[in-house]
Amino acid sequence: MLNSVSPADSNRLAFTMREAAQALGICERSIWQAIRDGRLKAAKLGRSVRIRAEELDRFLRDAEA
Repeated sequence: MLNSVSPADSNRLAFTMREAAQALGICERSIWQAIRDGRLKAAKLGRSVRIRAEELDRFLRDAEA
């Protein structure tokens, strides 16, 4: 599980929606809303959506401001 791992500490390049939500400690609906609002960038690969680890770090830093 990713609950104890921050995106910055991971050696992974990208996360699923569920993994991103778990890593940030928020619900998947919040991730979707952030993508729709343009606050979080995501890549659609076929039917899958992936969020780069660097993008999760940026999103978290921006939320702290």
